[in-house]
Amino acid sequence: MARENGNMDLGDGGRQVRFALFATLGAIGIGVLAGAFLVRLFIDPSSPDLNVPRWAVLLSGSLIIVPLVVILQRRGLPLAETLRLQPVAPSTWRDALLIGLGVSILVDELDRLVALVFPLPEWVVQGMQFLTYSTPGEALLVVGGAVLVAPFVEELAFRGFFQGQLEAGLGDPTKAVLFSSVFFMLMHFNPWWSLQIYLLGMVLGYLAWRTGSVWPSFVVHATNNGLATWFANGPEGGPSWYLLGDHVSPPWLLAAAALVYVGLRSLHVQNPVPVLSES
Repeated sequence: MARENGNMDLGDGGRQVRFALFATLGAIGIGVLAGAFLVRLFIDPSSPDLNVPRWAVLLSGSLIIVPLVVILQRRGLPLAETLRLQPVAPSTWRDALLIGLGVSILVDELDRLVALVFPLPEWVVQGMQFLTYSTPGEALLVVGGAVLVAPFVEELAFRGFFQGQLEAGLGDPTKAVLFSSVFFMLMHFNPWWSLQIYLLGMVLGYLAWRTGSVWPSFVVHATNNGLATWFANGPEGGPSWYLLGDHVSPPWLLAAAALVYVGLRSLHVQNPVPVLSES
């Protein structure tokens, strides 16, 4: 990317932003089509509920990374740098876990509040049944796919590649985080969770920008998905010790806020200067 006297060449920056947008949209489009074809292969037309094997659903969600990697290789871009796979210190992993636990609890309560105004349609609730399991094999597929593979792939695509390109192209990390969070929200195609996904995307984007790596954002993303999977397979609404009525109990909300504060404070000490993207 051309720079002169510390200022970005706006033409190059604009091209980089367009490349990021079209490459990500193209990868998502190809991945979704490939995933839909894969899922269609395993639908039983005679079944009234059109059950699909969990592995097919979970695998289909990870296919967006394949065309993206092909695009980057054809461009001659280094994968580890462009996807922000730089290693981080053990303390950063710890801080990310603290932040992830706190944010997941706060997002859970936000989800419950939003549902009071915009209740989830039954078809959306039924669509989340792929997170449930009844055998060890199903548990392995769900946890491996929803808690590990899906967050990793999404972080590579949205925070690693897309946001990293926006940071370099726009020259403004705040705009890059905000725009990538909107894009992340839209690509989930779920208006009932838009606010929650957008705010979570902002946290994930901030962590990727601050550390220059997708590993901290992956930890937070995986923790959030892990909590959702746990709730999907536990008592309806959540465990009694966690709730006050239909909401997260205040002590847990206070503990969650404290975890986020401690994690962020420690993260700032360990990473006093943000790692800017130059890709």
